[in-house]
Amino acid sequence: MSEKRLRNIAQWYCQRYVVSTRKLKDHLEKRLTREVSDPDELAIFQKSVSGIVSEFKTSGLVSDREAASARLRAALRSGYASNAAVYAASRNAMVERSVVERELQSALKETMPDLGENDGDDRENMKDQAIFALKRANRGPYRVRRGGDQFVRRDAGWLQRRGFSLDVIQSVLKTEIIEE
Repeated sequence: MSEKRLRNIAQWYCQRYVVSTRKLKDHLEKRLTREVSDPDELAIFQKSVSGIVSEFKTSGLVSDREAASARLRAALRSGYASNAAVYAASRNAMVERSVVERELQSALKETMPDLGENDGDDRENMKDQAIFALKRANRGPYRVRRGGDQFVRRDAGWLQRRGFSLDVIQSVLKTEIIEE
């Protein structure tokens, strides 16, 4: 391992993925732990990691805001409710929740442009998001092959795991048989 190799690893990772500062730091530390066995040499390289990360941040290769936005849009496209998408994006991008919450409005507009202006928290907007998720996944009333209660329960569980409340799920699936 050398300083140049560590810098090349960081550059390759930043060019391949949209990363935050903590994500890059975590990746470099994992690589160092895996490849450097001498504890003294490891300590020297770990000191240079923060310098590399700050250098990449000033050059624009690392951005917490862009990483948060990318993860948030991916979570929303996957059918997650706003709150669950913010949590998942914050955790996956290794960014503070407040940074992700600032990106929520633009991510909602970009991933769900037909929903119009919304804040993602009230019941009607949650219903619209749930309908969007069901359409995108071909589930619920948008399922190609209609089924019985088994499919309704599966779809309800799918929506529940994505952070939608029980009353929103019941209204979207138009059923009262769902139990908590």
